[in-house]
Amino acid sequence: MRSIQYEWLSQYLSIVREPRPDAIYSVDAQLLTDQEQIKLLLQEYQRQIHGSKIDVAGTYFASSWRTVCAAMIYMTSMTDTRLDLSPANLNIQIDCGNGYPQLLFVLKSAAERVWPTGERTGWQRNAMEHFYRTLQPIMSAISAVTGLPLSQLWGQIPLGAEYYVNLLSGLFAEGQHREQLLEAYGTLTKQIDSSCFGLKRNPFDVKEIWLDDPYQPGEQTRMKPTCCLAYLTGDGYCYTCPKLSKQDRQERYQEIRSAYSQ
Repeated sequence: MRSIQYEWLSQYLSIVREPRPDAIYSVDAQLLTDQEQIKLLLQEYQRQIHGSKIDVAGTYFASSWRTVCAAMIYMTSMTDTRLDLSPANLNIQIDCGNGYPQLLFVLKSAAERVWPTGERTGWQRNAMEHFYRTLQPIMSAISAVTGLPLSQLWGQIPLGAEYYVNLLSGLFAEGQHREQLLEAYGTLTKQIDSSCFGLKRNPFDVKEIWLDDPYQPGEQTRMKPTCCLAYLTGDGYCYTCPKLSKQDRQERYQEIRSAYSQ
């Protein structure tokens, strides 16, 4: 076990201790259970990402919580103390300082609390279930405003959360620590009761469908569990979108390979 690496949270997970003074939009995350408040945020985010409908702002915003989920898994499994990453302790900012709209999670308080003593698996799961339950009302508010199914919104998180957990694991020097974090991912996602998400099925418990990776020939990549609606920003469908037919996916594969070979 070890101390929290704040530079990892900031650099990789968009979780910061100080607000950006030039952010174009800021809101208290705990207010986002209110449909009017979440609508205002999504409308501004829609403008920034040039979305043709508010729906894509909804999926993108839902997806952004993947980093907070990864941070929770990291702290729950690897650190001696924890930060409160519930919406009640976060402000959300839209910052365009790097030339593109970035969603930031700003801690209201960076006070660290010691984890409970006793049997580790039990309190680890309780901590993650509490986090998912505090996020669920925001997901429901997004669903109410956009009309998107709750399952589609939660479905934006799993692959991204896993990606960031893998990224964080690679930052540890010792192999046993890398393995410890990766093993924790399955326990703290797929073994969580589906009621924590307001769903009948756990969104992390999805069938893996593997595809040829056009960006790394000879390798494979996974199909997304739900559509992120990126095509509503004018970029077309993702190669890994579950909406694509086999023929359309093959055409997209060729498009990507042609672009990379030029």
